Amino acid sequence: MLSPITFGGAPRTITRPEAILQALIPIESTVSNEAGFIKLGGEHMKRKALVLSPESRLKEVCSDKCRALLNEHFDVTWNETGKDYTKEELAGMASDAEVIITSWGSPSLSEDALEKATKLRAVGHAAGTVKNLVPKQIFSRGVRVFSAAPRIALSVGEYCLAALLVSLRHLTTLDASLRAGQWRELGLKGRELTGSTIGIISASSTARAFINLLAPFQVNVLIYDPYLSEEAAASLNAKRATLEEVMSCPIISVHAPKLPATERMLTRELLARIPDGAVFINSSRGPVVDEKAFMDELQSGRFFAALDVFEKEPLAADSPIRSLPNVLLTPHVAGASVQGHLSLMEEVVKDIIRGLNEEKTSYEVSEKMWEVMA
Repeated sequence: MLSPITFGGAPRTITRPEAILQALIPIESTVSNEAGFIKLGGEHMKRKALVLSPESRLKEVCSDKCRALLNEHFDVTWNETGKDYTKEELAGMASDAEVIITSWGSPSLSEDALEKATKLRAVGHAAGTVKNLVPKQIFSRGVRVFSAAPRIALSVGEYCLAALLVSLRHLTTLDASLRAGQWRELGLKGRELTGSTIGIISASSTARAFINLLAPFQVNVLIYDPYLSEEAAASLNAKRATLEEVMSCPIISVHAPKLPATERMLTRELLARIPDGAVFINSSRGPVVDEKAFMDELQSGRFFAALDVFEKEPLAADSPIRSLPNVLLTPHVAGASVQGHLSLMEEVVKDIIRGLNEEKTSYEVSEKMWEVMA
């Protein structure tokens, strides 16, 4: 079963990237100078923070502004080993840490490390899901967990919009034709996005980012998500729909997490409902689609697909999908952008500071959210 993640109100027509992000996730504009400090004997002492990413990865997810913010508010131990720590090394360092900042490649926080981290108050992940990073027991210990997944959602939303526009206008096909020496022999005419009907599977944060970006095109949005109420759908300027209705739309975008309940949820019968000439986008997880049935449908050539994710990654060099002309392929990069990655740690650190200040947070992960994460 799918569960929506709510980070804000109804989408608005916004042009500036930072304003779009604010519409998706309300963020306070100020950060208190007291958050990273403990008052002892009349003096303020900085809380100890452990940043796990080595320099090679840190420069991708931590801006100079973020480094300054961390140093200003915390007594930081930076990873200067040139490599990722092992689980054992993390367990040996965790006893004094009050805040731990992680990213891709960081070791998961084992139960042993959690037992030793008696002073730990917050874990911030400058990346996506924390499902495999922290154990469920962390919540019962009162440790607060933060993830930059909502910031990544904006990058994914932009990817979906780009893939959709390219697909509707047959740009990859026309490019290949022109390079092969042809001119207009194919006789292809693209379709406009404006006024189209779009089916969305799962009202996740990436889906909401995509819907925000679709607002100027005056589209009709149908959403399948069993946890989404009529009122919540209306707040997104969308309508609730069945999975069958969504799979019958001329444009379909998949945003479902990989869970036992979503594995191969798009069955052969549902895939057969995709209309001829439709555009199908999957930027979430490959295993939510019945891969064999999907290949059969794709090989018919009756619709176009933009795929960023696959059941097995990396995609095999001899995969037959690589040769299909009606498929746009990208190597699981929908959430990867220069600006997006560089802002990940800063957004998480700011939110941890807000949390320590007992202010409203925007990137905090609850135990319930952890349970339905991919």
